[in-house]
Order: sequence, then structure tokens, then C-alpha cells
Amino acid sequence: MLSANLILSSIDHKMPCSNRMTTGATHKLVLLLVVVVVVAAAISVVAAAAHVDSFSYPAFDATTTQDLVAGTNTSVLTSASLLFDHDGAFAEFNHTEGFLLLSRTVDIWRSGPDGGVPAFEASFNTSFALSGGAAAPVAFVVLKDSYPPLYGRGGLRGFANYSASDAADGATPRNASGSLASVEVGPVRSYGPDNPAVGLNVTVTPNGTVAARAVWIEYDAAGHRLSVYVAGAGEARPAVALLDARLGLAGQRTTEKAMVGFFASTIQDILVGVRGWNLTVDRFDSSGGGGRKKGAAWWVILLAVLGSVAATA
Repeated sequence: MLSANLILSSIDHKMPCSNRMTTGATHKLVLLLVVVVVVAAAISVVAAAAHVDSFSYPAFDATTTQDLVAGTNTSVLTSASLLFDHDGAFAEFNHTEGFLLLSRTVDIWRSGPDGGVPAFEASFNTSFALSGGAAAPVAFVVLKDSYPPLYGRGGLRGFANYSASDAADGATPRNASGSLASVEVGPVRSYGPDNPAVGLNVTVTPNGTVAARAVWIEYDAAGHRLSVYVAGAGEARPAVALLDARLGLAGQRTTEKAMVGFFASTIQDILVGVRGWNLTVDRFDSSGGGGRKKGAAWWVILLAVLGSVAATA
């Protein structure tokens, strides 16, 4: 980036002495040029930061679950808000093991032009709190390929909590335990017992009687690292992860998008136990729907900054 002194020197050198601008006007022009350069850099950052999808659910209720999907071993509700139906027609879902998922998929990876090594991989960050009443394990899941088959033998648990050394990245289950919770990371088998184990499940089992726990799950696609942090509710994210493991989510045997959400032995454990769910995931293109975080238009930023400079000039 050009310094203010370099710009000023260039202006003084090129302008005839008789027509040279006053010192005050020159410095204002320099300030304007510097601001334009800085804003241009800021615009590129905003543009990059805008290529994410963000979702936020303070709690799960009849309103917030309208764009979520609930699924069990026998059926899938197109809107999880039906779980709160007053006539109780879907009450049995609350007491059945199952998933609570975003109704739209998110980007996970994208293949290169030759279909070989992935050209892009998405990083993501998610956080949520487990309430004091959440004694049962809750798993954050990334379902690649498809929703598990209905009426599968052994129910959904065999798919959601499946872990084996034939995972797409050759990984075996990772386990870690602290005073607040135990964490297990493994793949998810989406299609059935004859298909490769892909995707991700991060199962958090509360330990002790702490009122509530905060959980952060971060996936760094560039470093292929998954980090899980656990702290008491209201506390800052710890500096050291409870579990840190190498993980790769891209693979030629899987789809490039995935469904994301939670799995538990009863859906009610998710509805009651999970609070303050936030998810941010990279997006590879401008397509997509609700939940997207949008950056301000570059020309709005530029006009706002230039207007403030002109006002001081």
C-alpha cells in the first residue's frame, strides 16, 4: 500500500510551482487517496467475509423450527414446527430417537476441474449450550450423501453413532473426557451397512451436575483439523481444546453438500437440552437461501467513507 508521504511527494513533484495546491488542500487530497486505498482493502475483506452462511437459533420452538426438519427411523417431518402441534398428532416424535436438521444443505467441498483433488473445502464453526437438564448425549452431525434409510435395522443409532476405521479419511473414533463433558468424534454411515462411513458426528455427554455447558466445534478445512471446546455456561471459550483431531470431510465417494443438525436418543432431548445454536459455514458461490450473512454493498461503504472525508475537508 502506498504511504501518505509517497503520494504527497509524487503530487508535489508533478505539479508546476505556480499552480501548486496549497498545503492544506494537498493534505486533504492525500487523505482522500489514502482513504480510498484503505476502503478498497476493506471492501475485499468484506466481500470475503460475506461468503458464509450463518444460522442462529436461540431456542427451538414452534417459530424457530419452521425451517428445520425432524426425522425418525420411520418418517420425516418437512417442518419440525409440527412437533409443537397443539393437537398432539406428532407427540410420538418427541420420544423417538432422531435428527433435528436444517431444511437446506450447506457446502462441504467442491471438486476440481478434472474431478480429482477437491478444489474447495468448507470450514465451519458452531456453538451451542446444553442446559442443566440435558443429561443424555447429544450429537452434532454432518450428514453427507443423504438422510439415513427409513426402517433401517437397529434404528437410526446404528447410523448416527457409527464409527469404524473404514471412514473416508481412514479415521478411527476419537475420544476425550473432561470434568464437564465427554466427547466422541466419529463418522456417520448415511446409506446403510454396506456403504462407506462418511460425514461427522460429535457426541457430547455431560459429566457431573453443572447447571449448563457451552460447546464450541470448529473445523479448519485448510489444516484438516477438528477442535471441540467445552466450558461452563457463560464462560469464554477455553484456550485449549478438549479434543483436537485431524479430520478430512472431502471425498469422491460423497456428495459435496450435507445436512447439518443434531441427533439424540429422543428428539425431545434436542428440543429441551440445546440452546443458543449458532452455525457459520463457508459458502462457495452466491447461491443459497435463508440464514445467509450478507456483507454491505461495496459502493455503500465507499460513499459513506468519502462523504465523511468531504465533510471534514
